[in-house]
Amino acid sequence: MHVEDGYLNKDALSGLTTTKDEEQLSRTDICKLLSSLRSTIKSATYLNFDVPSLLSEEDYLCLTGLRKEQFAELVHELKNIRNNSSRTKRTCLAVFLTKLRTGLPNTILSTIFKLSVYQIQRIIPSVREALMQNFVPKHLGFQHISHQEFSQHHTTPIARKLFTTEEDQAVIILDGTYIYIQKSYDYEFQRLSYSLHKNRPLVKPMMVVASDGYILSVMGPYVADCHNNDASITKHMYSQNAENIQVWLKEDDVVVVDRGFRDAVTFMEDIGLKVHMPFYLQRGEKQHTTTEANLSRMVTKVRWVVESANGRLKQWRLLDKVIPNKLLPQVGDFVRIVCALCNCFRPCLGSMDPETESVAIKMLERSQKSNEVQVLVQENKLLTRRAVYSAIDASSELADFPVLSLDDLRSLTLGIYQVKHAENYTREHLKDEGSYEVMVCHDFPNLLRVKIQSRHSRNVLHTLWIKYRGREESVEAICGWYCTCKIGARLVGCCAHVSSVLWFLGWKRHQSEEPLSSGPGPKCHFLNAAYQEDSDSDIVEE
Repeated sequence: MHVEDGYLNKDALSGLTTTKDEEQLSRTDICKLLSSLRSTIKSATYLNFDVPSLLSEEDYLCLTGLRKEQFAELVHELKNIRNNSSRTKRTCLAVFLTKLRTGLPNTILSTIFKLSVYQIQRIIPSVREALMQNFVPKHLGFQHISHQEFSQHHTTPIARKLFTTEEDQAVIILDGTYIYIQKSYDYEFQRLSYSLHKNRPLVKPMMVVASDGYILSVMGPYVADCHNNDASITKHMYSQNAENIQVWLKEDDVVVVDRGFRDAVTFMEDIGLKVHMPFYLQRGEKQHTTTEANLSRMVTKVRWVVESANGRLKQWRLLDKVIPNKLLPQVGDFVRIVCALCNCFRPCLGSMDPETESVAIKMLERSQKSNEVQVLVQENKLLTRRAVYSAIDASSELADFPVLSLDDLRSLTLGIYQVKHAENYTREHLKDEGSYEVMVCHDFPNLLRVKIQSRHSRNVLHTLWIKYRGREESVEAICGWYCTCKIGARLVGCCAHVSSVLWFLGWKRHQSEEPLSSGPGPKCHFLNAAYQEDSDSDIVEE
């Protein structure tokens, strides 16, 4: 029990105690001891995964993406690989995972593992084939998990409350991601793999993810020309019955997608699926209606996990870099192996806490309401009228604004994304002397107007209104809000512009720390040719 892969484990080493003050050793014993010590020191000059104690837990995570016990568990899946005099199973797996995790070329891997380039070139395909045969089918694919188990154990309370009516309904999220590749000398494939959207060659795996972030399957990868958009790939997956998907999917299952799947919505509804997609901004319109913005927010509240799953995929740097042409046939296997590793060894992204269902209930309640502040602004033409406002410094005035906690802010925004951006918007809004200017309305008490600079365009200013009830230390004291940005009319959460004002007025200015200031940022390290300082030169043109 004290031995692990032929060596004493960490607990056994720490439990060793001294039983004698001295010991008599022969010349042979001393030579053996020194020889063993010499070989151990020599093995420490390169990456040696055969001795678990030579590398720390952090080293394993950095190089392989797995912990020591997870690495040891994965070694047992290499049933088709045998140990030999030049390398072991552990070394083979370490080379393969380091290649995936770091994206280092084979020449560097041969140096740090003290193997020849030829050995590295043989190890990588051998481990890939072994994992695809023994490990991936257990953790990835429509057939590795039943429909009932998937719907019961991988559907978050928020997704179940928002989009399902039955216990056995599955909620899946579709999204295509990008793997960049080198330009090919095969001109036909070069045309097929060139993406007009990204203006570079790439291939597209289609991710099928649960609402908790569990990766159900990965389809493809597909080529990237105009005939292989997300909608076309979805139709191809179902029509070709990939991984027997037609049998796995049940009627009334829920599919959450982004706007890129708009051409496949009718197709998916015709086969009995319920599709939820954010709304498009109608032609000629500058802002979504309150209903559209509310429903779109409920979709994004569930759909964000697929973007995080794609982010996990790119943490394995081989898939984040430009894939060499010689590895193109194996790209699909690399993606599937990484996804299987994430399913097996990484925690779920979405929360399965039953208490989060209250957030979904709150979202459904707010989605049925109309935006009273928007109606007030439009009916009284408060966007164009200027005489009804007067400016004040909210940093020192506005004493009757409610005091909010960070939990109150998260309750208003129904998430953390907007709260994260609040400080940056606030920093830009502060004046040089640290004042925070807001406009108070004379005709309507407790109605504030604030103008916020867009973070995307210097020519765009967003105007927002916030109505409150007076100084009450409660989230109910915020009556409503409205912003002129595209999603500013929604009540299921608020936009980042509104949240930045609530963050500063309700929380930040009441803290004991110094208020935010527009101090020097990264831009101070760079020059700006658009800035031309006035010259006082006395030179006069002749």
